[in-house]
Amino acid sequence: MTDESAGIAPRLRVGYVPGVQSDKWLTRWRERNPDVPITARRVGDPRPDLARSAGDDGFDVIFLREADDAPRSAPPGLLRIPLYTETMAVLAEKDHELGAFDTLSAEDLEAERWLDPVDAVTATPEEVSAAVDLVAAGIGLLALPLPYARSLSRRDVVARPLEGVPTTRMGIAWSPSREGDQLIDEFVGIVRGRTAATSRGAGEPQREKRTAREKAAAKARARAERGTRPAERGMSPARGKRRR
Repeated sequence: MTDESAGIAPRLRVGYVPGVQSDKWLTRWRERNPDVPITARRVGDPRPDLARSAGDDGFDVIFLREADDAPRSAPPGLLRIPLYTETMAVLAEKDHELGAFDTLSAEDLEAERWLDPVDAVTATPEEVSAAVDLVAAGIGLLALPLPYARSLSRRDVVARPLEGVPTTRMGIAWSPSREGDQLIDEFVGIVRGRTAATSRGAGEPQREKRTAREKAAAKARARAERGTRPAERGMSPARGKRRR
C-alpha cells in the first residue's frame, strides 16, 4: 500500500483466514524488501476489510478459503489466484479410538455419530469454536480443513486426516482496482514461489506495456539491425539464406 504523492510510505497489510501459515511468506518479504513494512492479521472473513485503493485503511491482499469445486473464475469484486487444495480432517474427543490411526476415510467412520456439518468457508471462528467444544464433550465427530483444525491448538480433541469428503481450497485475492499494484504483485509472486532472481523487486520500476504498433516497430528495427531482407521474414531459420 503506497501513495507517495500523499506522503504515505510504502507498506503492505495482509489479511488471512484461520489455518493459513503466513510466517514463511512474511519472512521472505522482509528479506527481499527490508524497507517496506509488512503486517498480517487473522480474521474470520477478510473480504469486507479489503482496501480498494492505495492509502486506504484495510488489507491490501488477503488469503481466503473456498470450496474446492468452486468456479476457477474469481468471485465477484475480486482478483483471485487459486493456490492449493487443503487436506480435510476429522476431529474427535482426545480419547477416541480414531487417534490410533494415521489416516481415515468417510467409510471407516460410517457407524460414528457426527455433528451437523460446519461450513469452514462461511462459518465464523466463534461458530467453529462452539462446534469443537461439542466434539471435546464427546457429542460427535466433526470435519474441518486440517490446517484449520491444527490452528485451534486444542488439547482436548484429536484430529486425523480424512479422505472421501468435500475439500476446500485456499486462494490469494485483492481488489480489481489495485490491478498492477507493484507491492501486491511482488507479494503474490513470493506466495507463488517466485525467487529473488526472477522477481522485479518492490523497489524497481514497473515496465510500461508497449502497444502493438510499438512492438511491430521494435521488431522492424531489430530486423534492420540484423540486415535481414523483408522477403525472408516468413522463412524458417533452417532454410533462410544469410547475407554475407
